Amino acid sequence: MRPQPLSRRRRRFLALSAGAVALTAGCSSDEPGTVADDGSVTVKHVFGETRIARPPTRVVSAGYTDQDDLLALGVVPVAVTDWFGGEPFGVWPWAQARLGGAQPVVLNLVDGIQVDAIAALTPDLIVATNAGLDADTYAKLSAIAPTVAQSGRDAFFEPWKDQATTIGQAVFKYQDVTGLIAAIDDRFTKTGEQNPSFKDKKALLVRGVFEDGAAVVTPAGWRTEFLSQLGFAIPDAVGEFSDGTQAFVPRDRMAEVLDSADVLIWTTESDEEQAALLADPVFAALKTTTTNRNVLTGKELAGAIAFASLLSYPLVADQLPAMLAKVLT
Repeated sequence: MRPQPLSRRRRRFLALSAGAVALTAGCSSDEPGTVADDGSVTVKHVFGETRIARPPTRVVSAGYTDQDDLLALGVVPVAVTDWFGGEPFGVWPWAQARLGGAQPVVLNLVDGIQVDAIAALTPDLIVATNAGLDADTYAKLSAIAPTVAQSGRDAFFEPWKDQATTIGQAVFKYQDVTGLIAAIDDRFTKTGEQNPSFKDKKALLVRGVFEDGAAVVTPAGWRTEFLSQLGFAIPDAVGEFSDGTQAFVPRDRMAEVLDSADVLIWTTESDEEQAALLADPVFAALKTTTTNRNVLTGKELAGAIAFASLLSYPLVADQLPAMLAKVLT
């Protein structure tokens, strides 16, 4: 099971720390991805700007999902930060082939960013767009190598297009990344057009296990954009339970809230999680259960939805629409 998101207090602390630094930092007038006359690129982020002198060759992926965007752009990192799933080298199946036989060092964020371990790798770029950097850690990493942090919207898990765009600039592949983003958008949109049964149906994305008895639902936002592109509407019934990134719907309100959707997508990661849902009396009484309109994912698809990356979203586009079509037609 993937680690739980940051508490609201922790997210607020990181955002305030980052904002204080950003207010004092200078800004460049160049367009994103511009290569300067001296061959460098400058990337803006929450702590100001980072100048990268030349295309990097030893990149550390210091955040939870940064490796996917790097690998999508043909950059094999010398270290990857493991998130969840226990996958080889912290790289999930949809991205494994991109390693090309490389065996990156596996880092983790259990006790924070492993600054000393990163320094020992002598990187020429540290990508930490999904690492929850604060000002102190950013300064430590920047003393090792040019470091690219989150853009400032969120300490962890900022919108996937923002993260990918930042990484594309940092590795001198801005045009490539914009093309990949556009292709993913186009793929979801065209798949929606090919499945008219999706149009205007209401869908909710729900974690595959209850947390302290509550259903964890993803409210409308960037994480549900792919569903909107497929033609689905995201009901706003979770609004009163939402902190902006997730909504915790208590057991006594689940039927009321979840029954606002025509289809529920449960990101279950194992047969055991699916069995627990099927045995739950509240789940059994839901409208989507009695009308056979639940989609229960497997581990890989659940992981791909969670990663929300240049490499994971194509897998979502491959697998999820057929599962949705099966219960809606």
